[in-house]
Amino acid sequence: MSVSRSALAFLLTFTVFAASSMAQQAADPRVGKKIMITKHAAELKTPQSTVWKAYLGEVFTVTLANGEWLWINEKGGWLWEKETVPFDTAIDELSKRVVAAGTAENYQLRGVAYLAHQQYDKAIKDFSECLRQSPRNVGALNNRGQSLYLQGNYDAAIRDFTEATTLEPKNFLVLNNRALAYIEKEQYPLALSDLQAALKLVPEYPEALNNRGIVNQKMNQSDEAIRDFTAALKIDPKYVDALGNRAYSYRQKKEYAKAIADLEAAMKISPTTFEATNDLAWLLATCPEDSVRNPARALELAKLACGITEYKQWNTLDTFAAALAENGQFEEAKKWAATAKELAPEKEKARIDGHMSALAEMKPIRE
Repeated sequence: MSVSRSALAFLLTFTVFAASSMAQQAADPRVGKKIMITKHAAELKTPQSTVWKAYLGEVFTVTLANGEWLWINEKGGWLWEKETVPFDTAIDELSKRVVAAGTAENYQLRGVAYLAHQQYDKAIKDFSECLRQSPRNVGALNNRGQSLYLQGNYDAAIRDFTEATTLEPKNFLVLNNRALAYIEKEQYPLALSDLQAALKLVPEYPEALNNRGIVNQKMNQSDEAIRDFTAALKIDPKYVDALGNRAYSYRQKKEYAKAIADLEAAMKISPTTFEATNDLAWLLATCPEDSVRNPARALELAKLACGITEYKQWNTLDTFAAALAENGQFEEAKKWAATAKELAPEKEKARIDGHMSALAEMKPIRE
């Protein structure tokens, strides 16, 4: 089952590694670990150019390390370690900074760490303290708005984003984020207006292009959505969410081969995230066209997606149920569909009820 994925925006000399150095890299404790950005617009570089400017709080996985430089494969660039903290210890390390100096900046940074760790109440508290000390801090308003958005408090999020845009009318990051809250409230013209404004300020803004594509999806304008996702991917070819979203638009147009190609590409770019794997499993299990379905591979991919999410994510469990049903394992499918319904947000339960009705009649689930 696909869910469109939108994008929030969080406020040298290099050595080329030879194959012989890979064994040394495997022993470096930083390799394979997540890090969190602590400087807005921290640059990821190659010897030729800057390939990405990271958002405050953005999280990456380290692929290689060389002295103070960390290679981030998903962006294809080197990142200076001093502009990061280890993700797992970010809250503790930044709490020490707050204790040593309770400045607005340190509360802002710890709030970002709480936000990255999905501790939204604590994040809001820190951003509020930052704003008490520094009322015109647009970054703190943006990040508190993000926390409220992720809690589902869209009206409060819009208030913070609106205050931030009043202080900085040309802040394209805030415009992008307010658009997301408008999308959740199904206020698509307002969302589109914000995204158009953001793209006027920064035409090559992949997140805003992706999010405008989502608005077009919601408005059943598949061709326009595909153009937006394709434009985002031209800027950032490794933009996994844009690949997944474009795949969904291709599915809406019944262009299944193109959808499969996008999902396969997304899986190669980000094999440790579940979304593309889950989406491909769903398509191969539920596609109305017989020639597209592949029961064995659907079940394999569904199990993989469930494993990545430790069997705790409702969407992957629903897909697992669909894949089991496609393989004739209806009794097992019923159990997992019931578990998926227990974990699903309220707005998704009716959809899963429909799947459970099909399973009760020993029928496979169809998209």
